[in-house]
Amino acid sequence: MEYNPYGSTGLQISRLCIGCGHFKNAYPDPEEGGRFLEEVFEGGVTFWDTAEGYGSHPHVAAGLRRVGRERVVLQTKTGEAEYAKTAERIDAMLQDLGTDYLDVLLLHGLNSPRDLAHREGALRAMLEAKQAGKVRHVGCSTHIYTGPVMEAVIDCPEIEVILATVNKGGVMLEGSIVDPAPDAPRVPEQPSMEEHIRQVRRAYEAGKGISIMKIIGGGVHTPKEEFEEWIAWGFDFPFAHAINLGITYPRELEIDLRLERQNAAARLKKAA
Repeated sequence: MEYNPYGSTGLQISRLCIGCGHFKNAYPDPEEGGRFLEEVFEGGVTFWDTAEGYGSHPHVAAGLRRVGRERVVLQTKTGEAEYAKTAERIDAMLQDLGTDYLDVLLLHGLNSPRDLAHREGALRAMLEAKQAGKVRHVGCSTHIYTGPVMEAVIDCPEIEVILATVNKGGVMLEGSIVDPAPDAPRVPEQPSMEEHIRQVRRAYEAGKGISIMKIIGGGVHTPKEEFEEWIAWGFDFPFAHAINLGITYPRELEIDLRLERQNAAARLKKAA
């Protein structure tokens, strides 16, 4: 497994990050999900991504009990916007996850500069939690959105980490919701993955921690026979510190670990 600094955060993360978005349905018993996360850890995956809205915090807590909290970089997300509610939810997340601190807390699914401004209270609560030692680093997920929202979060000094959609096929990207009116056009109306990658690169070169998601286009925009090709492309993407893949079952883990190891070996050979 390849390990990288997560931008300028000081965290060391595995190149492969497990996304725990489907654990709630796959593992009705959180302890079962925790057992799978122990297997994930034994494969070298020390970077775990979840979100309050996924319902997988109990599963992650079970996994942390098995492997040891300090051995995992834990990233989670909040969809809250208001200061008081966010402060309340941070304490609840810590309790749900069975930990005293979150390595990374993200504003979940920012869709525009307007949305970033709307969540100023949430960001303030996150920064206060950082000062208190409850959160180590603060960032955002731009989810499938690009354009002005990417520029806004790159230029926001408080945002240390960005989770963004990037994939080989250039699918799933949507322009920023600058105007929330139902008939208002997105900006840009027809987003380009090429331009989006230029923004991701600028964030990467500015020292932001970058992880990328939707590597296989959510699994619905990609022919199954091309999954491995798209995943390999993701591992080879040069402007991300981690590749966030939704891994729910042992077979998926086996495939993703094999592709990561092949890519890491190829990168070492090329560097030599």
